[in-house]
Amino acid sequence: MNALIAVQDLIKQNQNRIKILKQQLKEHEEGINKLSAMAYASTEIGLEKSQEALNKNELILSELKKRDLLELEKEQQLKEAIVRRNYYKYQKVRLKRDKTMTNDQKLEAMMIVDELPHDLDIEDEDLCAIAETTINLNLRIHSELYEQLKEIKKDWHELQKDINLESLDKLGMLNFHIPIVVLHLSVLISNIEENIQEHNLPEFKGLPAFEDWWISELWTNHQAYFGLYKWRSIISSLCISADQIRAWNTIFANWIFIKKILNNKGALGFEYNFAFDSLVEHHTTLKEELNIDNLISMEKIVEQITAKEDFSKYKTTHKIETPYLKFKQNKTNYQVE
Repeated sequence: MNALIAVQDLIKQNQNRIKILKQQLKEHEEGINKLSAMAYASTEIGLEKSQEALNKNELILSELKKRDLLELEKEQQLKEAIVRRNYYKYQKVRLKRDKTMTNDQKLEAMMIVDELPHDLDIEDEDLCAIAETTINLNLRIHSELYEQLKEIKKDWHELQKDINLESLDKLGMLNFHIPIVVLHLSVLISNIEENIQEHNLPEFKGLPAFEDWWISELWTNHQAYFGLYKWRSIISSLCISADQIRAWNTIFANWIFIKKILNNKGALGFEYNFAFDSLVEHHTTLKEELNIDNLISMEKIVEQITAKEDFSKYKTTHKIETPYLKFKQNKTNYQVE
């Protein structure tokens, strides 16, 4: 900014002028170079005016710097906005060139980009995760489920109307991901009900209720882990085919991932968590246990389960040398020293 440079130069001139005048007065006081009465008065007046000019120019400089910083900040924000816009503008091109994704994943990811609302942008990493899950759930080949997914999305949108999403960070991915998980759980339950009718099995009374403390204390309380493990096992036992078991494993992994994220939000996530639970219960009948007596009863059952566990035993398939460990050893040319 030219004005900024000019004012800085004026300040330098003011400072030099003040320095010279002060030196003249000092030499006069010390008797080195005596000034006449008129010259002395003129020097004092000049010093006073130069000091006023310096103060004035320093104030002007301060204001100019503030405006200059604001302009620079606006310019930086504009640059960042352009970079971000281009990031999403060329997202499909970038995905297409990605060498780490399979062709199916690329195609699914690009289709998801086309389906996203205009005001919702998702990072490449999150988009790839959604694409992979969508493929695992085989949603594209079930075209007859399209209307059901639309209905779930509509309900999910309605449930979020009264939630203050501004206080919650990075939920864009979940908003897109949740309806898909709910749809697949709904499909799984329908398949289980059909199998029960076909094989004349005992009546299906719905999935067992889950308990919030399992999720809240996960990884900090081994009983919470075993309660969740037992609950998952009960639902697994309802699955007949290998496809159903694989589907339930995928659903469970996504469900617990969502619940754990929302649980970590604390009180800020209560409304959102409740909306998610409401959507799941409405479309899949899966609900949370709210009765304290039942919670206490289940806690005792969990205590009995964990008391019987022998933690010194391994499962039959236990191997310390996992396939991935061997892969990493080969990849890094690891050798025992």
